[in-house]
Amino acid sequence: MKYKYGICFKKEVITEMYIESFKRRLAKDGFVLDEENPEYVFFLGGDGTFLRAVHKYIDKVDKIKFVGLNAGTLGFYLDYSTSEIDLLINDIKSKNVNIVSYPLIKGKIVSKKETQTIYAVNEIRIENPFHTLISDVTINEHKLETFSGNGLVVSSSLGSSAYNKSLGGAIMEHDLPLLEITEIAPIQNNAYRSLASSLIVDGKKTISFTGLFKDIIVGYDHEVMPNITKIKEISITLSSRKVRLIRKIDHNYIDVLRKAFIIDKEM
Repeated sequence: MKYKYGICFKKEVITEMYIESFKRRLAKDGFVLDEENPEYVFFLGGDGTFLRAVHKYIDKVDKIKFVGLNAGTLGFYLDYSTSEIDLLINDIKSKNVNIVSYPLIKGKIVSKKETQTIYAVNEIRIENPFHTLISDVTINEHKLETFSGNGLVVSSSLGSSAYNKSLGGAIMEHDLPLLEITEIAPIQNNAYRSLASSLIVDGKKTISFTGLFKDIIVGYDHEVMPNITKIKEISITLSSRKVRLIRKIDHNYIDVLRKAFIIDKEM
């Protein structure tokens, strides 16, 4: 049986020599390199490598299973290490893995000239590094607040432990179909009052931002939208499109959180 695959890796950590050795090892078990239409995409490095791999194949994401090999740093999306190649291949061939599906975040950016759609794994953010961002925030057309500050972030449950957490947002169980709105440096005064707290909402709902969008930056995961002007509205919801990730059969999210953020003095 043949398995078509693609590969993404962090060049600063993974050498070309290692990649060539990895390809030879895959070839022994029937894996054939096909960067155009892969069934599997192996990503070697860290969580950032996973994000780059997903965006590289974003138009085909529903047809691909992503497989991570950790190159030394803790990875939320990488259950196997680069020293576990044999175990990984055997697990895939024997179907001794969990294939977990995570919904992507979908963003629509409506400008005077066009509507553009973006997708993200972790979060979509709007920021203004030059001026105070002022935006009405609505959820399913019900106004929540008029925000004033540096920016706003909408994260998925999967991405809640990333940038969202660094802003003081809550970590959500990674497989919940939820979205979280977190403010960046909100201004609280007589003119503007906002929630000043993260808010978790049903992923079926649409979160919309409208306001003074001059010079704003729209980012999604590690990407930034090219210069767009005269934005009228930004709306965000969970997409029906999903990214599929191969996990070890004994993967446990609580264990990952503990290793990532809590120093275990018992060990």
